[in-house]
Amino acid sequence: MGLTSIVGIGIVLVLVVLIKKNTMMEWVGNHWIVRRLSKQRWFKNKWLSGLFLFFLNAVLFFLATAFIVLSSYMLIPYLHVAFMFAATIASIYLWIAVRRSGNKGRTEQRIMGFVGSSFYMILFFIFLYLFLTLEPATPEHDPFMAAIGLMFGMIVSFVAWLTCFLITGGGSGKHRFINNVMKK
Repeated sequence: MGLTSIVGIGIVLVLVVLIKKNTMMEWVGNHWIVRRLSKQRWFKNKWLSGLFLFFLNAVLFFLATAFIVLSSYMLIPYLHVAFMFAATIASIYLWIAVRRSGNKGRTEQRIMGFVGSSFYMILFFIFLYLFLTLEPATPEHDPFMAAIGLMFGMIVSFVAWLTCFLITGGGSGKHRFINNVMKK
């Protein structure tokens, strides 16, 4: 199974999560994370809760990256895929918990989601800059594989940005275009 297949399967799974967002929010319910965050006074502020989400995304990203790099030193095949899958599930779960924790209006919720998900948009622009300025280190060096890696990084960071924003800052999911299409 190639990297393209893994990314494609991941994008399809994320689309399923976005379509079934309301059902997944019911599954998270009133978990201890939700109760703990909703009691915090600072979390009621859209900017502070957005910054919390931003740093939560940064921690999740760097932990996942560290586990993936560590798995490259082990001789267990496809362990990195398991880490990527676990990081995706953990991120979606925590995004839903953050969404359920706040009793914010639509505008406040969108601001929190935009600020929190902007970590992945910044990451996307870093990958884009690296891609556009990619040059061979030596005349014999072909940067093709580095370009492929940066393109996958851009795809993954864009999908993470969109998913995080739609879960934490998006609407309730009722009367949405995609839900109407899925019913037909």
